[in-house]
Amino acid sequence: MMKCKVNRIYPLWGLLLSFPLWNVSCVDNKYDLDKDIDMTINVGGEHLAVPVGSTDTAFLSKIIEVEEGDILQPDAATHIYHLTKQDDINVNPTTVNKVMITDAKTDLEQKIVENASGSTSSVSTTIEISNTLTAEASDIDEALKELGSLSTNTPAILDLTFGLKGNGLTYSKVDAKDLVIQLPTFLIFKEGEVEAGNKLTLNGALTPKQLDVIGYTFGEKAGDGLKPDENRSLTIKGDVSMKGDVVTSGISGSGDLSLTLYVTLSEMATDRVTGVIQPKIEAEKTQIEFNDLPDFLQDEATRLDVTNPVIVLIATNPLETPVEVDAVLTPKKNNATIEGHEVKIGAGYGKTAVTLNPGENVIALSRIETSLVAGMTSNVVVSDMNNVLEIIPDDIDVDLKPVVRNNDYYAVELGQDYQLTASYDVDVPLSFEKGLNIVYSDSIKDLNKDLKDLDKITLKKANIVLTVDNAIPLGLQLKAENVQIKDIYGRELTGIEKTIEEGKEYITESGDGETPATSEIVLSLTTANDPGFLSKIDKICFKITAATGATTGIPLKDTQWVKVTSVKLSVPGGVNVDLN
Repeated sequence: MMKCKVNRIYPLWGLLLSFPLWNVSCVDNKYDLDKDIDMTINVGGEHLAVPVGSTDTAFLSKIIEVEEGDILQPDAATHIYHLTKQDDINVNPTTVNKVMITDAKTDLEQKIVENASGSTSSVSTTIEISNTLTAEASDIDEALKELGSLSTNTPAILDLTFGLKGNGLTYSKVDAKDLVIQLPTFLIFKEGEVEAGNKLTLNGALTPKQLDVIGYTFGEKAGDGLKPDENRSLTIKGDVSMKGDVVTSGISGSGDLSLTLYVTLSEMATDRVTGVIQPKIEAEKTQIEFNDLPDFLQDEATRLDVTNPVIVLIATNPLETPVEVDAVLTPKKNNATIEGHEVKIGAGYGKTAVTLNPGENVIALSRIETSLVAGMTSNVVVSDMNNVLEIIPDDIDVDLKPVVRNNDYYAVELGQDYQLTASYDVDVPLSFEKGLNIVYSDSIKDLNKDLKDLDKITLKKANIVLTVDNAIPLGLQLKAENVQIKDIYGRELTGIEKTIEEGKEYITESGDGETPATSEIVLSLTTANDPGFLSKIDKICFKITAATGATTGIPLKDTQWVKVTSVKLSVPGGVNVDLN
């Protein structure tokens, strides 16, 4: 608020009485001056102007009152005003649940001695048998769209055992000769336990084998893996085969002998998955509160058209895949949405994608390209960004929707909480544009001590003439309806018509924000019922609003100023003073 400096003047009535109006050498008592001579005189001729005062220079730093911690602050180096706000965005941890794979069993059986009779030293038999090993998984997390591989920290055990069953036949031993057991290719074993291609080649005695299974593999790229069905279940099938020769020695008696391979795989709790993974990430709705704003930014008439407002999104993405962010910014005022000023951001709304790459991200969401954000990793142009700020909101609801749209493979630790941390930094450097409208109020006070003696003056019209120097790069306007005339009790004087000639209510803006422009505004006061209204005036309150000017893009600085250099009371045609 401007502080007013009022220049003291002598009461007009006392001034008038000090004039030598006539010289008298004698007095004739038979003349009554009150009745016989008209003692009404005119002072001022065609135009009487009385200086009333001026105001102090009002720097924007005084008009725009800010305190430490307020959202609006001037930059210490540049003096440019910025709307700044920083806070965290709460994002719930995302987890992809573990996949449990059931145990699986199968067996392979073939006769290796058939219809034997008597004693035989040895029989060599070629084996070629196979069967299917089947495991299942259910309740698979919705995030898992396709599985390329699964792994575990606790290996499952694959047991291979052999059984020999004879009917009336005895033997001394059974040996394998280049007998190859082919295990399912989807199984991942500890290194060195099997040959390439998940094969085991046996020679000699058929002894049990116990192998460590550390995972499953289904494909190396998208489209090659397994997709859960509509019930979020998965059936995993693979062939087990055995091919080669076995030699049975020391046969006696008659009958048959069968060889059986028993395959048993224990269940597995998987700890890591590779595939097409699109976890659900939920961010809590955030409010950017525009509190502690100066009056001119809270006024209903205020409009902003800022060249480049910037919202910086700072986020750490813990996943091994990009996370895209869609956002809806909804400005609110007086607890109601400001209709038509919502801003949508991101690929989900057909706009430029906002992508959080794995690791640290500093993303500038700006109206035009910017390079002024420290540590910026990317800049996303949001051309309608000013919409959310044009009518200064009380707060902005920020509805963030992080989403993984990646359809390629990457890896996730199952059962682990992935915490995406995020915060925002609003930076709105204020500059004067054609759409900007600021409003501030001021007043000239304590006028009654100089005007109260004018109760002897009769008039129906007076002018208040304001001379204004404006170093603010914004055209200003003083409308007659934005002026209030008040008495010593703070009551508005009624019955006074206030007018400013159309087209003459403007205060010219500074072209560069440094050099002042001078303007004069004449406010006419007219009354029909109170010819002594001047003597009742104590305070002139006025509200100055912005007007469209030619200057645009000049920053708003706390060093810019406006000053009412002169306030004069002007009476067209002078005043009539009744000396009776």
